[in-house]
Amino acid sequence: MFKKIVISIIFCFIFIFKVYSDNPKIIDTLEIHNQIKSYGFDEDIIDFKSHFFSSIIFKNDSTIFYNPNSTLHLFEIRLGDVPKVSLISKSLHSGHNFNRHLFIFNDIIYSYGGQGLFNSFPGLIYFDYSSGDWLMKEIKNYPFDSKKVLNSWKIGNKIMVLLNHFSESGTSDFDENVKFSFGEIDLEKFEYVQNFSFRGTYQELLFQSGLGFFRGNYIYDSDYYSLHGYFQQNNTVEYRIFDKISGSLKRTSKLDALKLVNGLSYLYIKGSEIYYRDQNGNIESFNVNAGTVIHSKDFLKLYKSKSNNKLPYYYFISIILISLLILLFIKRRKIYLSNSSSNNLRQELLIIENKLKDLKPIIISKEKLDELFGISHYSYETIKTRRSLIIKNLKENTDLKIDRVRKKSDKRFFDYKIS
Repeated sequence: MFKKIVISIIFCFIFIFKVYSDNPKIIDTLEIHNQIKSYGFDEDIIDFKSHFFSSIIFKNDSTIFYNPNSTLHLFEIRLGDVPKVSLISKSLHSGHNFNRHLFIFNDIIYSYGGQGLFNSFPGLIYFDYSSGDWLMKEIKNYPFDSKKVLNSWKIGNKIMVLLNHFSESGTSDFDENVKFSFGEIDLEKFEYVQNFSFRGTYQELLFQSGLGFFRGNYIYDSDYYSLHGYFQQNNTVEYRIFDKISGSLKRTSKLDALKLVNGLSYLYIKGSEIYYRDQNGNIESFNVNAGTVIHSKDFLKLYKSKSNNKLPYYYFISIILISLLILLFIKRRKIYLSNSSSNNLRQELLIIENKLKDLKPIIISKEKLDELFGISHYSYETIKTRRSLIIKNLKENTDLKIDRVRKKSDKRFFDYKIS
């Protein structure tokens, strides 16, 4: 009986811990902001109010990391009744990682892509706890001409990524036809595999898909979905749910009914359920597919449709050249075979002419003539056909004449007169 009670108590503790750990703790943004300000950073660079919720990632239920957008600063924040903020990075401000893709894999913090005022960064960096610096991570087979990461999302142990490549002209006009590629980075092997590529313009690609990076001002990332919030000027927010498998970003009526989060209130995902905790701690939930789909941006479908565009001009040129070479080969082959056949015919006729010229004038039997022609070993129909052809060619190409004459002994059959 005592054993059953102990097991029940342990089970209850496990259950309570799981429920608790699955729900993010209250994030006291005011206290967190005050502690960050104590480090003396430029408030314009940190831009805490606009980008805090898009720049945090969860290590677990009680610890988050904050990497202010467009910087290399990194803070560890331990949540509780009074949060504790620690600056753990030594790196200085960086100007080319605005709208980077921030994520954790195998307890390591990564930052992928990003852009600045005059340049962009298409690489992958990670935070090294021992040195306090962000270090570059080499990726096998990564395109050397990659210019910018336009879109990316992590699913499992891979990052799905849309890359823009440097153009021949070196310009960046929205109407210029440039190369894009879609592929994946294996985060265990750190190897890039390209799935397909296509040519297009920034205008048709970015305008159709919002803004390449669709991260917004609020992000909560789970295994198969991510939530993105876009703060509006009237102190409201528009939320979107991103399906990582289908690659679609959806706006729904259920998401539109949600209010702006502030740390006391919070929005998060567990499995395929979205949870909203209000300021009083009340939690409501609904499925990611609940409500009416108001708008959907299917990134993966858009990229694949571009890959089915017409083949580049050099493919057509290659096909035309190969076709011309094949036709030229066939023509030359025919000429060769024709010349070869003519030479063989002339040699054959010369041999037969030499055999017959000493015999003329004479009348010989059909069987004897076939022996002289060298065709007596063929079948009856073949002998008949070849005999007629040889006689015709001898008349056209030599001075010999071969005519059929009726046999004197039997008028039903013929002999051949050579003259």
